[in-house]
Amino acid sequence: MPHPPIGRASVLVVLGAASLSAGCGQEAAPPAPPPADVVVAEPVVRDVTRYYRYSGTTASPEAVDVRARVAGVLEEQHFTASTDVEAGDRLFTIERRPFEVAVESARARVAEADANLELARVERDRVTEAFDAGAATEQEKLEREATVKAEEARLAEARARLDDARIQLGYTEVASPIDGRVGRRQADPGNLVGRTEPTVLTRVVQLDPIHVYFDVSERIVLEYLERGRNGGVGQEEAPVIQVARANDPAGAFPFEGRVDFVEPEVDAGTGTIRVRGVVPNAEKLLFPGLFVRIRAPYDVIEGALLVERDAVGRTLAGDTLMVVNDQNQVEQRVVSLGEEDGGRVTVLKGLSAGERYVVRGLQKARPGAAVNPLTEAQMEEKLQESASIGKGGGDT
Repeated sequence: MPHPPIGRASVLVVLGAASLSAGCGQEAAPPAPPPADVVVAEPVVRDVTRYYRYSGTTASPEAVDVRARVAGVLEEQHFTASTDVEAGDRLFTIERRPFEVAVESARARVAEADANLELARVERDRVTEAFDAGAATEQEKLEREATVKAEEARLAEARARLDDARIQLGYTEVASPIDGRVGRRQADPGNLVGRTEPTVLTRVVQLDPIHVYFDVSERIVLEYLERGRNGGVGQEEAPVIQVARANDPAGAFPFEGRVDFVEPEVDAGTGTIRVRGVVPNAEKLLFPGLFVRIRAPYDVIEGALLVERDAVGRTLAGDTLMVVNDQNQVEQRVVSLGEEDGGRVTVLKGLSAGERYVVRGLQKARPGAAVNPLTEAQMEEKLQESASIGKGGGDT
C-alpha cells in the first residue's frame, strides 16, 4: 500500500525536533573568573641617606684586674657579682690587724726619733753657748750640730716608714679603681692571698661608653678624603656611626656614636685602616667582644623611591617587582635596589614615581594576568563586607 506523501510542514517539525534534541545535549561554556584582588601601592618619595657598611667588634675602654697588693687572709667580700660599681667602692677586705700593728710600731718609732732629735737640739744649744763663752771647742760644737742633722734624718725616715705602714694598711681595703661592672670573685674569703704574687681577686670592666673597632678599606678612606672629610678627631667634626647587634632587626641601628680614633697608617697586608668609634651605652646593652654591624652616612639621595621590602622578589634576572600597568595587567619588572630604610628599600632603577606595584597577593599576580588593584583600605573594607555577608548567610 503506497505511503501517503509527507508534507513540508511535517519535515520542518521533524528537523526542528532533531535540532532541539541535539542542542539540549551540549553544555554552555563557563564564564571567565573575575580578576584577582591584589593590594597595590605607589613608591614613597623622600630623601634617603646612603651609608658605608662594616662589621666590627666591641671593646671596653678600660678593664682592670683587681689584685691583692698586700699578703694576708681574705676576710670579706663587699659586692655582688655583675653589678655596677664606682671608682673607690670597697670590694674586699684583707685581714687588717697585722698592718694595724705595723702602723702602731711605726708611730712609736716616730715618737722615739722625735724625742732623740729634741735631746740633740738641747745638747747642741748647750755646747754652742759654751763655745761662745770659750768653754767648749769648735770640734765639740760641730759634733753636736752633726748629731742634730742625723736625728733629723732618723725622724724623717721614721715618718716615711709610718706613711708606708699606713699605705699598706690602706691596701687591706681593696677598692675598685674605675667605674664599671664588676665580675665574679676569683678568690674566696678565708684564702691567703698576695703571698707569692699579687693575687687576682676580681675584674672590673667599663661599659659606658664602649668602643667599637672596625676596618675600613683604603678605597673608602680615599673617597672620604675626596669629599672633604677626614678621619681625624675633634669630637664636633668626627664622623657619625650607627651600630647594630647581631639580633637587631634588619635596618635597625639603635646605637649611635662618633669616630674618635683612626690608625695613622694603612695595613699593607689587608689594604685597610683600623678605625675606632665611641658609643654611649648608658643602658649597658652592649658588652665587650660582641660582633656588631656598623654603618656610616656619607651621602643623601634626594627624592629617592622607596618600596616595601617584602614586595621585592628574587629571580635569576635579579630583584623584581610586580608592577600593575594602566590596563591593570601585571608586569614583572627587574629593578636595581639601594639603601634599606626601615622596612623599605630604595629603588635606583626600574620603577618610576606614581607607578603601582603589588604589595599583597603576590601569589595571585602572574606576569600578563589581569588583576583588580586595591588600596590597603579598600581591601580591608572588601574583606569586612565578605565577612558580614558570610555571617548573615549563616544566620538564615
